Amino acid sequence: MSASVFLVDPEFVSDAALESILELPKAVSHHMSVMRIEPNEVCELVDGQGKRITGNLNIAGQFVVRNIAVEALPGLRIDVAQALIKGDRLENSLDMLTQVGVMGMIPWIADHSVVKWQGDKVAKQFTKWTNITRAATEQSRRSWTPEIRDPVTSAELANRLSTYDHVIVLVEASGDRYSGVTSGSVLLIVGPEGGISARERELFGEAESLTLGASVFRSETAGVVGASYLFTKSGEWDSESGDTMQGLSNA
Repeated sequence: MSASVFLVDPEFVSDAALESILELPKAVSHHMSVMRIEPNEVCELVDGQGKRITGNLNIAGQFVVRNIAVEALPGLRIDVAQALIKGDRLENSLDMLTQVGVMGMIPWIADHSVVKWQGDKVAKQFTKWTNITRAATEQSRRSWTPEIRDPVTSAELANRLSTYDHVIVLVEASGDRYSGVTSGSVLLIVGPEGGISARERELFGEAESLTLGASVFRSETAGVVGASYLFTKSGEWDSESGDTMQGLSNA
């Protein structure tokens, strides 16, 4: 089984060196205690920005640095614009998207979204989403934590399309404009249960479209399946060479 991973602030490990001893933040130390990490048991600290530090606790409960690695960004960097949906399904989707390996999450106030984020609710949801991505980063042993961006309207989302190498919209009907991507930045647009409106189709007119088989997925599932499909087809998850498929485990 792989070593347990604990997420720390980048500043905490910015000056870490081999064989240095780190006094862990109380929250991390408590988490390790809950996880029953024993002295000399190998575990890892990650900063959410690609740095992975392997080490172990000493008898005093301090972290001893044994190895430092900086992991490059993946060749395919996927942001998901997820339409707002009801209940905890949106949070479940965020958890799974983090495990899969997306790099960013954009809450999208779509034309057919029943849920609207306004005022104090934005800050409350941002805090909740941050906690979800941090926990999912640790569970999936990632060194990169997805960035949660501000909520956007459809028009605001359309203005961001040019900042990506590829823009892909998930659609129910057969998508014949998907040419395939192997690298670069990707914006994957996932509509609400009511689908993407005619106005939004015009706004996203230059985007490629992709249909995920014959089944129609729920909104919170479609993004996870779509991102997994893109990672697999691009070779980012290389299952044919005998390597481990990144992002999948039985943990």
